[in-house]
Amino acid sequence: MARRLLIVLVLFQVLTHLFWLSPSVHSGQVAIPWLMNNGMRLFDDILEQHAPGSSLLGAAAQRLPLDPAHSIKLLNMLLVVLFTLLIYLLAKRLAGSATAGILAALVWAWQAPVYGNVMLYFDTLLAFCVLAAMLLYYGKSEGPSPRQVIMIGLLMGGATLFKQQAWLALGVMLLWLALNDGGWKSALAFAGAALLLPLIQWALLLAGGTLPGYIYWNWTFNLSGLMDGAPLDGDLFRKLLLSNVLVFPFALLAWREGDRRRFLLVLMWLASLSVLYPRFGEIHAMGHLALASVMSGIVLAKVVPALAKPRDWDVTRTTLAGMGFGIGLGWLWMGAASYLPTPLGPGATLGYDEFAEVAAVLNERAEAGDTLFVLPETDSSPQLHPLTKMPPPGVWVKGWHWYFRAEGVLDRLKDEWAEEAPTWIVVFPDLILPSEPAILELVAIAEERYRKMAEVDGVYGHGRAEIYKLKSGGE
Repeated sequence: MARRLLIVLVLFQVLTHLFWLSPSVHSGQVAIPWLMNNGMRLFDDILEQHAPGSSLLGAAAQRLPLDPAHSIKLLNMLLVVLFTLLIYLLAKRLAGSATAGILAALVWAWQAPVYGNVMLYFDTLLAFCVLAAMLLYYGKSEGPSPRQVIMIGLLMGGATLFKQQAWLALGVMLLWLALNDGGWKSALAFAGAALLLPLIQWALLLAGGTLPGYIYWNWTFNLSGLMDGAPLDGDLFRKLLLSNVLVFPFALLAWREGDRRRFLLVLMWLASLSVLYPRFGEIHAMGHLALASVMSGIVLAKVVPALAKPRDWDVTRTTLAGMGFGIGLGWLWMGAASYLPTPLGPGATLGYDEFAEVAAVLNERAEAGDTLFVLPETDSSPQLHPLTKMPPPGVWVKGWHWYFRAEGVLDRLKDEWAEEAPTWIVVFPDLILPSEPAILELVAIAEERYRKMAEVDGVYGHGRAEIYKLKSGGE
């Protein structure tokens, strides 16, 4: 029965993720990989603060004979399904019950669209590596074998290629192995395996001459405080409480039952929560959601049978059932809201499809060899580069004001534009404010050296788009 339900659930996810839900694509998974496939290099002429793993994966996916966004959508759907299968297996293994597995998979499937509103995102890929490592760790009741320790190390090292905070989870696993499973001999084997992929990455960056850029943008810049944080607001806090309400009972049950090994799941859940800081947002909750779903499924499998006979409830069970009913209503609505269609229609790819009209105007007028820059280059507006097949003339950098706080970025852009300016500039006036004051110098260049060729009103989520072309020598 559980397997049949799992198959139905997977089919539901495939259909909804391909044809109904409308998550967005991020520039790190579409525009940046497209630039990389067209000769530009991360941390050299692509100034990017995220770890490179997701962009490298996106670049590989774009080698498929598909539209760039469609290739990412297909890969994201496969990732979601793999999450479901691994969550089912881990909860089933820990609880010894297929019921726990299917309940955990259902919790994941209902909540993933709430937070996974960006496809193939950095945090989601980190979470997948951690989840796979946990499945290996709990493969044997007596603890992982030396081969499993090495595989766990490779997975945790791989997680660091997708998000820097994975180093915290890696450290937690290292200490846990040292204190509980095989001692320092096991921990050293884990550490050696965990460092393998990062060392290969650093060696390749060194060979390509981009290691200093990687160190600056991935570490120095991110730790400098130049980037603005985003506080935890009430709406996200409410959602996080609803999503994690059963994690705390899981920890208490593990303590009551004296199951020390289950506490690693709680520790890794805590470590995965770190990706929420310093910019709290729904997509960052994907870092811990899989492990929260596993723990929730295990608790539900214990609670549901106890509540199967309402006539036998005492005051405590009746009270808890009433509280659970109220929490459940909020939980159900939170998931259902993610299935409401956007103004772009069911199955739209946000952060991409809304630029179709702007791209069409540019494609009608552009010539071979033309270049493009967008003011500001945000998390979504850079998709105009693959949509128009026009790269920037030189360095590419995001337009948020904290990128311009990095020393030399604005001067480098202005110097390059003095030598070779972009043929086309697209300005989104409604998005300029978060990029001020530095971006105003680039807007001034557009107004002085360029001629406005067209406007596109009402770009979803972006407002008006103004399209400028560089003036010829006689103008």
